[in-house]
Amino acid sequence: MLCKKGSFYNASMKSFAPSIFVLVLCFGLSSCIEFENQKIIFNHNPENDELHLVIRYQGIFGNLEQDQNSQKSPSDIASKDSLNQKQIEQIESVLQEKRAFFFSNWIFEYSPKTLPQLLEDIIKRNDNGRFDKPEQDLIKALIENVELQNVGFYKNGQGQLCGAQTLNIQNFSKVIELSNHVIRRQTIAHIPQMREEGIKGNVGNAVSEESIQFLEKKMKDPYSFIQMNGNLLTFQFPNLYSETENITLSLLKDLPQGANIRLKNGNVTIEIGAKNEASGKVTKKCFDGYVPNAKNYLEENHKQLFLKSKQVDTRLRKFLAN
Repeated sequence: MLCKKGSFYNASMKSFAPSIFVLVLCFGLSSCIEFENQKIIFNHNPENDELHLVIRYQGIFGNLEQDQNSQKSPSDIASKDSLNQKQIEQIESVLQEKRAFFFSNWIFEYSPKTLPQLLEDIIKRNDNGRFDKPEQDLIKALIENVELQNVGFYKNGQGQLCGAQTLNIQNFSKVIELSNHVIRRQTIAHIPQMREEGIKGNVGNAVSEESIQFLEKKMKDPYSFIQMNGNLLTFQFPNLYSETENITLSLLKDLPQGANIRLKNGNVTIEIGAKNEASGKVTKKCFDGYVPNAKNYLEENHKQLFLKSKQVDTRLRKFLAN
């Protein structure tokens, strides 16, 4: 749901980025439907081995940019009151295919229809990538265990178009286990390239040999890139860079509210939620420039999808309680 790529990694981390790229499934897809804010609440149920998420998009609109990513042709122009044809097609695809978008793709875009090919392409695009049974098993698990539902659209107190979805991940421990295994495989496969870049010394901020050896040591045993403890969701990766403070500050600029970053045992760790809280919550400002063009289109063509704000609240609370 965006026309810009997320900036979760700064340039100094690009040598390690392909592995983490797979970790977060950050597809960087291009779109022209944006939203001003997003809120995600999640609830982990260890007894049922499920993770429930409710996703709210606040202030949904079609941007007014005029370029090849935003238009089907130079004459395909959006206005503040009406979407262009490309934006209409993207709105319809979200309704039909059930796609979820996370913080301007800060984490990922989830689409069960396109996920298998996208993940395969990302891995194979890297000359050092590995694509075999573990990767296939992960894709299969993501398709079979993730259920996404569009709850509906509603208007907030300012009359802006908003939307809500629910996402349920079953067999969550299995999905995490498979994810960690695949990320470790991709990381190990990428080490030769990292070492080559360090030897040549012609890649900005290349990783040092000492750091590569540190990474190799970390990868000798199973490594938990993703962890879940109560309602504390953790993403971690080995810290390979000397300018740790600068990297931490750079990451903080892009983290949503409710996420924290810290350094521990040679790892960069991003934490969301808390172990003993009833649920975890993150919010993020995504885009500016709201106009009512998407609201106008949906009210004219899909009026049956609109609910009252209180109806949405009730449905989302019920979903999280299950």
